[in-house]
Amino acid sequence: MSLGYLFAMSLPALVAALFVLAVVERFVRGKKKGTPMSAAGIGELGATFEAGKREEIEFRKEERLLRDDEGDGAPPRSRVDLDGGRAVLNVPAQRQPS
Repeated sequence: MSLGYLFAMSLPALVAALFVLAVVERFVRGKKKGTPMSAAGIGELGATFEAGKREEIEFRKEERLLRDDEGDGAPPRSRVDLDGGRAVLNVPAQRQPS
């Protein structure tokens, strides 16, 4: 086996490849939303060496899937009947400054 092949299969080569990918994504990707591939790769690499990192990655995945409604826990003021094609919106009166 050649020395170049051994380097290509090593951990430093993986880190270098992720760095190059991060630089390329920075210029090509622009301001797009979402997780860049390089960040996901670095997170997975960290999960390989840190015991708690895998749970953190899974928790973040689940957190992104959950809805976060602003009015959760408050009594409903409005109702939407999709079958009947009707919506009832109760708008609270504005308070007058005293």
